[in-house]
Amino acid sequence: MTEALCVAYGNPSSGHRQGEAARRLLLDTRATLQHCLDAPEEHFIFTGSGTEANNLAMRSLARHAKIIITSKVEHSSILSSADQVQTTEGKSVEYIRVNPNGVVDMRAMRQQLATHPEAAVSIQWINNETGVFQPIDEIVALARDHGSLVHIDAAQAVGKTNVSLRALNPDFLTLTAHKFNGPAGVGVLYARRPDFIDPICVGGGQQGGRHAGTENIAGIAGLKRALELRHASLKEVIAHMRTLRDTFEQIVLQECPWVRINGKHDERVCNTSNLLFDGIDGQALVGRLDSKGIYCSQSSACTTGRPEPSHVLRAMGLSESQAYASARFSFGITNTLQETEFAARSVVEEAEYLKRIFA
Repeated sequence: MTEALCVAYGNPSSGHRQGEAARRLLLDTRATLQHCLDAPEEHFIFTGSGTEANNLAMRSLARHAKIIITSKVEHSSILSSADQVQTTEGKSVEYIRVNPNGVVDMRAMRQQLATHPEAAVSIQWINNETGVFQPIDEIVALARDHGSLVHIDAAQAVGKTNVSLRALNPDFLTLTAHKFNGPAGVGVLYARRPDFIDPICVGGGQQGGRHAGTENIAGIAGLKRALELRHASLKEVIAHMRTLRDTFEQIVLQECPWVRINGKHDERVCNTSNLLFDGIDGQALVGRLDSKGIYCSQSSACTTGRPEPSHVLRAMGLSESQAYASARFSFGITNTLQETEFAARSVVEEAEYLKRIFA
């Protein structure tokens, strides 16, 4: 990134030497994406975030389909985009129900695709709140059987599980660099057919006219290096983060048997733990842990400043009070076992304290 800021600081659309250096970095990054994700390099579009990539994917789906099929446990960028294509483009949106662990009902998915063969599907591979996997291979195959386009939101998947676009064969897939220790503010859209992209940014010929605007060269350089590092050590990274997550959950549940794991009974990603502390205020727990240098989260904040109950947990069947009593913990490659044990003991201490207060 330093080289991109100092040496290759030119506009990649420019014809001078610095522009050529920046252009070379873009080409090298696309080659890295091709190597790590197993898809042709010219099928990748750089964006300013995963949210921007999701918006671009959803608009492109809406261009080619009358109906969008998705679920109520998607990232907010997908749900908001779905609302937008309904109101501005007159498209219909169908929401597939999920089971108590947050996995989409495949029987309902089959029924929707059979009823609406002109539909397109958008599904998040790994949920950003619970870490629960969707049966993504089955979903893509089902969409293919019905001739439907399919988008995979893989923001939580790339860097935490094996991803082969050649094997998956989706029409669109989105990712973001900061989920695998790259910089924030840079995302990627993969398009199996780039001509299917309906641009949301116009006014320039960058990226084949499919996403106008000067590219974030420094951010893209960071994405490149982060992806290379993660791809080279993926097996070890997954094992490390899973050890931390499992150790954390074991300590908390052993000391607080009244705590529950949301999404426990389906496959979960290696680094995410969403816990229900029934009977206490999750916001109070998050605040008390923050004062100890332990950073966890609940859901997005509404205009009142109080977190809204998680739409993901509510769709899984949790009550509003249970959703408010839940908190998400994530572990990264730089975390240590000692830090994890300290975090778990702190969670136990604060949860037991709050349970007495709210009793």
